[in-house]
Amino acid sequence: MKYFYLKILTLFFIATGFSQNNEKSTVIKFVQLTDLHVSVGNENDFLLQDIVKEINNSDFEFVVVTGDLTNRGADDELKQVHSILSNLKKPYYVISGNHETNWSESAGLTYKKIWGSDRFVFSKGDYIFIGFPCGPYMKMGDGFVKHEDVLWLDKTLKDSLKNSHKKVLNFAHYPLDNSVSNYKEVLSVLEKYPTVASFCGHGHTLKKYDFSGLSGIMGASITSRDGKTKSYNQVIVSNDSIRIYQKELDKPGVFRFSVSSNPSKIEIPKENSNTPFPVFIKDVASLYSVPAFDKKNLYFTNSLGEIQSVALKNKTANWKIETGNALYFSPVVVKNNLIAGTIEGTILGFDTQSGKQKWSTAVGGVAVGSPIVENNKVYTESSAAFVCIDAATGKLLWENKLPKSYSQGTPLIQGDKIIFGVWDSYVYCLDKKTGELIWQWNNGNEKQILYSPGNVNVAASQKRLYLVSPERFLTILDIETGKTLLRTSKWKVRESMGTSDDGKWFYAKTMNGELLRLPLSDDLELTEENLISQSKVLDLKIDYDHNPAPILQKNNKIYIGSRKGEVIIVDAAKFEIIKQLVLGTSSVNGFSIDTNGQVWTSLIEGGIYKLN
Repeated sequence: MKYFYLKILTLFFIATGFSQNNEKSTVIKFVQLTDLHVSVGNENDFLLQDIVKEINNSDFEFVVVTGDLTNRGADDELKQVHSILSNLKKPYYVISGNHETNWSESAGLTYKKIWGSDRFVFSKGDYIFIGFPCGPYMKMGDGFVKHEDVLWLDKTLKDSLKNSHKKVLNFAHYPLDNSVSNYKEVLSVLEKYPTVASFCGHGHTLKKYDFSGLSGIMGASITSRDGKTKSYNQVIVSNDSIRIYQKELDKPGVFRFSVSSNPSKIEIPKENSNTPFPVFIKDVASLYSVPAFDKKNLYFTNSLGEIQSVALKNKTANWKIETGNALYFSPVVVKNNLIAGTIEGTILGFDTQSGKQKWSTAVGGVAVGSPIVENNKVYTESSAAFVCIDAATGKLLWENKLPKSYSQGTPLIQGDKIIFGVWDSYVYCLDKKTGELIWQWNNGNEKQILYSPGNVNVAASQKRLYLVSPERFLTILDIETGKTLLRTSKWKVRESMGTSDDGKWFYAKTMNGELLRLPLSDDLELTEENLISQSKVLDLKIDYDHNPAPILQKNNKIYIGSRKGEVIIVDAAKFEIIKQLVLGTSSVNGFSIDTNGQVWTSLIEGGIYKLN
């Protein structure tokens, strides 16, 4: 009997020891999918379906998807990806990429309806897994983590790690380096916690990174850049390391590299010691448009769906309205009416003094535009129609449902015409009084909508229309007929353009960070050689830049905004730089003028600035 009890006791200690060792050596196995780029019926559509089947038959426990689910952020693409991922028999967690946030057909609303949230946090083994989106949002720009997401990251990690010895694995679509304009702000949060590594996508190549001391892992896209390799990423987390494998379909995973499972030592690069330009107002959320003004107040909207009024004299808040979802529409003031639009396709009118809503007009689609006002009429567009609305009553005066997507640039009123570009690849010219189509122009490539002039402020002389577009062409059209007069790719112009306040000059920013100036004249001989001879190019000293912010000239000064929070002021007469203002780190949204003729701007990171 004694021997029997001794044997039982020995077996108990062996079992207990095995259990403890097993707990200490828990292995976590998961799959990272990234840069799926699914369009309905394309090769990646069927490839992803096969990958899901293979994952279901594996012993990997869950899946993390780090963005670029689609090609264009279109609703049908999002629904297709969701349908495929819903076949996973494992838990899966999703964040968006720039292809969902930049060109979204619904301004992010469909993504939100399908997945509920663009963040995730969960615990597994010794780790907290946490992910968040990086933008950019509804226009070209660097990655940017919204301030509300940074606050959420900090609070969530603090709460999740309270009385815990767990470590952190971070997930984002962009690498946490200069690809994200406020990466230092994000790293300053991760630095406070035992963060082991940050997983990302975006680059399409499986690669090890060092994000200021934080181990970085960029996952491979499911189709390589050259189209030859179809694969995904397997991750095995053990006590001493995180091992990364590249898994081609129907082949064993191939080990590529590993990183330590110990928390990283993050050392954030020091900020420039220059004195920052003073901010007039710093909001708690992101801003995607410039402020509007009356004599006493400024009005702005933000990524939390708030519309706010602030007194110019003492910066005190007058009122704030919550609408629910992020606002991209540029607000305008018409007498005592503030006009704003929502991504639910509603144009709203508010009393500027009280903030009380006076009217609401449903126009369908999503409203993310920059309206123009003439004679108390608001001309603007949703993705369902271009409309003319009475500013005082909200009455719909006319609509044209021909455009098949949204427009973000400010329309141009030229005599009896109103002209605007749309993300359906077309420029439209309508009768200002009736909304009837006069002409429409397309660059000959209807299928490549990412080349559309959907976020440009077209310019005109009396007889000619000038525009630039993401395909990097300057185009000049006959304003009466829409006939192409000239197209040139001589300069790498993209979306940022404007005119002199006397109407004599056309300006455009090149992707090399230069300011192009051309005569805005009906008498100019339209050949590429003559344009080149008449042109002048100024190096703005900002290098590569794709910020679409419109260019403004006021009081002999030209204002240009960069993707890195810089405003360059150029002497219009001398065509030389006066000064460069460094306002922050994120994209400049554009410029607006108050009732006293002063120039203002805003940055995506939430700052509003008076520039003179």
